[in-house]
Amino acid sequence: MLDTKPLSAQIEAQLKREIMSGDLEPGQRLTIEDIAERLHVSTMPVRDAVRRLDGLGFLKVAPRRGVYVEEFDQTRFKNTMEIRIALESLAVELATTRIPLEAIEDAQDTYRRGGDYYARTGDLSQLAECDNLIHDLIINCSENPLLIEMMRQLQDLINWAHQIVAKYRPGAQVDALPEHMEILDALRRRDVAATKSAVRDHLLNTLERTLLAWDHKTGAA
Repeated sequence: MLDTKPLSAQIEAQLKREIMSGDLEPGQRLTIEDIAERLHVSTMPVRDAVRRLDGLGFLKVAPRRGVYVEEFDQTRFKNTMEIRIALESLAVELATTRIPLEAIEDAQDTYRRGGDYYARTGDLSQLAECDNLIHDLIINCSENPLLIEMMRQLQDLINWAHQIVAKYRPGAQVDALPEHMEILDALRRRDVAATKSAVRDHLLNTLERTLLAWDHKTGAA
């Protein structure tokens, strides 16, 4: 299927992928001309893509110095998680009574299978695949288009944050599993307060565990 998105949007998506994968490293200097040559495009759509990525926090345009890949440090991780907590707390209030029971039960089964598979094999792949399942379910069932769009825009930063989690906490999904199950149990009871508390506690725990691991790894280095 042909990609019908504007060329600048395709370039933006490509650069995001390269940043989040680590192919473009934090602090690395880029030039519009080099990007255009590498991607076989003109400089105009590259400038548009770079401008948007600057606004989204993936790149930093320094006047008279060039374009740099932004650093994703502990402060940025903390800021991203704080915004996520605020938005998901609102989504919980909207979605708890709207999520179909079948969807909740399917999610519970998916997480259980992933946990059982890990217990048998030590393989995290199934847990990793469903790690964001409950969060997506809550956001999508909020039925608030503006909130969903805000979360979509934030999602790339969240995905970048996930790369940090994977780097410093390769077994993060194991820690998250009982917390995800607690969220689903509260959702199944249609308990808005308990669900909101469980989501907030889970995300705060994720933040704290990651920052502790981050300090340990960087200190050891």
